[in-house]
Amino acid sequence: MKYKGCVVKLILLISFFEGSNSVSYTDFDAFFKNITSGKNINLRPVLDHKSKVDVHMFFHLTYIQEFDEVEGKLSLSGYFNISWIDQTLTWNSTENGIEQFTLEEHIIWKPSFIIGNSYDGVTEKNQDHSVMRVQSNGVVTWTPGDNYNIVCNADVSRYPFDTQSCSLLILPWGYTFGEINVIPTYDYVVQWWFTEQHTWELIETSVVKGENLPMLEFSMKLKRYPMFYVLNLILPICLMIVINIFVFLLPPESGERVGYAVTVLLAIAVFLTISSENLPATSSPRISSISILLFADVCISAFTVLIVILSLRYYHRKDEYPVTKFMRGFVNISRKVRCEVCCFRKKNEKYYSEKENEEQIKWTDVGKEFDIVCGIFITVVVFIVHALYIIDVAV
Repeated sequence: MKYKGCVVKLILLISFFEGSNSVSYTDFDAFFKNITSGKNINLRPVLDHKSKVDVHMFFHLTYIQEFDEVEGKLSLSGYFNISWIDQTLTWNSTENGIEQFTLEEHIIWKPSFIIGNSYDGVTEKNQDHSVMRVQSNGVVTWTPGDNYNIVCNADVSRYPFDTQSCSLLILPWGYTFGEINVIPTYDYVVQWWFTEQHTWELIETSVVKGENLPMLEFSMKLKRYPMFYVLNLILPICLMIVINIFVFLLPPESGERVGYAVTVLLAIAVFLTISSENLPATSSPRISSISILLFADVCISAFTVLIVILSLRYYHRKDEYPVTKFMRGFVNISRKVRCEVCCFRKKNEKYYSEKENEEQIKWTDVGKEFDIVCGIFITVVVFIVHALYIIDVAV
C-alpha cells in the first residue's frame, strides 16, 4: 500500500509529459498551412537555383508477374523509394513537437520520372498520388508503386535452360545533369517482400548509374525453371525419335511400316509447332537449340520414311529379277562386318564364302541387310544429334 501513491504519481507525471508533447488538430492545421503556403511546385526546392537536387532512389521488387518471350515483355510489380531534401521545408521540431507529416496532394515540388523502356509507351511518374512524407530536416520521401511492363528481348538460344537479363530504366523527365543528380541508394534491387515466381528464378540484380544521362538502370537476371518443359517437351521428343528406330523391327509382311513411320513423323512435327508458338520469331543472337533439335528430328524421321519405302520395295521384288552385282557386294560386306563384330571366326569361315553367297542372296536378303545398316546408321545419327544438343545447353 505504501507504494500505491508513488505509482499514481508516476502515472500522472507520464500523462503530463505526454500531454505536453501532444499537438492539437487546430495547431497542426495552422502549422501545415503556414509551412506549405506560397510553394511553387514548378521550382526546384533549392535556395540557390544553380545548385543540384540530389535525388536518392531504390526500386523494391515485389513480384514478377509474367515474362512473355514472344512479345518481349516483362511485367513487374513494385515501387520506387525516392527521397530528396526540400530546403524550403525545414522547421524546428522542438518548438511545436511536429517531427514529420504526410502529404497526399501535389502542393510541393517533386521530380518527374519516366520508364525509359516501357512497353506501353512513355508514362510520366510525377502524376502519382501516393503519400509523400516530409521530415523536419527537409527530407521528402515519395514511394510511387505500380505494375511496370518493360521491353526485354529474350535470348532463347538455350530454351528451356535459358537465362534472361532484363533492365528497368528510369530517368528524370525534362531535367539535366546540372539540375538533378540521381543517386542509387543500393547497388541492387531491393527484395524485402519479394514473392517467388513459379516459372522464373531471380538469381542476380544490380543497379548502374548512367554516364551520359541522369538515369538509373535496374538490372535483373532471371533463370527459367526447366523441369516442366523437360517433362512435357524434351522427353516426349526424345521418346518419339527413339521409337522411330524400331520401325525396322516390324515384319515387312505386316504392312504397318510406312504408317508407323509417318505417324511418328507427324507427332514430331506437332511438337515442332508447339515449341515454335512459345518462342519469338527471331534468329538473334541465334536460333533456339530446341528448334534446331526438332528440325533435325523431323529430317531424320522423314529420311526414315524414305528408307522404309525403299526397303519394302526390295522385300517385295520378285525373284525372277536377278540381284544386281552391286547389291550382292553390299550384302556380302554387311554380313562380313557384322560377323567380325558379333560372330566367331570359325563361324565366319564356315558360314560365309563368296560363291555360296552369290548363289543364296535374294531380294529379301537385300531388304534385311538394308534394314540393319540403315537402322544402325540412324541410331548413330540420333545419338550424335541429341548429344550435341545436351552439350550445347549444358556448356
